[in-house]
Amino acid sequence: YDRASRQNLRAAVVVTGDRTKSGLPATAFLGPQIEGGMRTHKAFERQLVDRGLMQRNLVAVPAKRAPLDRYGNMTQGFLNRVMADLQIDYRGAGATRTRTSSSLKRNKNYKNARFFVPRQPSHLYPGVYQRDPATNAIHPVILFVPQVSYRIRLRLREVVERYVVANVHDHFAVAFQRAVRTAR
Repeated sequence: YDRASRQNLRAAVVVTGDRTKSGLPATAFLGPQIEGGMRTHKAFERQLVDRGLMQRNLVAVPAKRAPLDRYGNMTQGFLNRVMADLQIDYRGAGATRTRTSSSLKRNKNYKNARFFVPRQPSHLYPGVYQRDPATNAIHPVILFVPQVSYRIRLRLREVVERYVVANVHDHFAVAFQRAVRTAR
């Protein structure tokens, strides 16, 4: 929260902009849960949109074969491989930029398991697909689905208002006594 001072008697309770371990402020992923509305595109989604591989009104969601971390998000290594195959200069954690002919020679077992986005219109649902080198079949790994509007789930404003109404007098009395004690 923003504290009041003698010069500025206004205080505010806010969701902080401090960055988490992944570098995102809490408002980036909690904002749609608190305020409702659409979530912003993630970095890799913005790059897919910028390259014309995904429409702006869609979001990327993992398909059944996408590896997920313990939070249900696609793993960073997986996204790095996908973006490298799509020749997108992705700057995710540990990204190796784009695939080169020398990197393909080095990784012979990966050579045929390539990721691609089918051109639309296609009989395939929009998304990123991977070719299975053993059977030559293709499987979706990321699907592009319409963006949804989040409803408000975290009623932070009401929780804060209830707390303030219930406790403002006690906090004010303590603060006023401290101000009187420390007055010059």
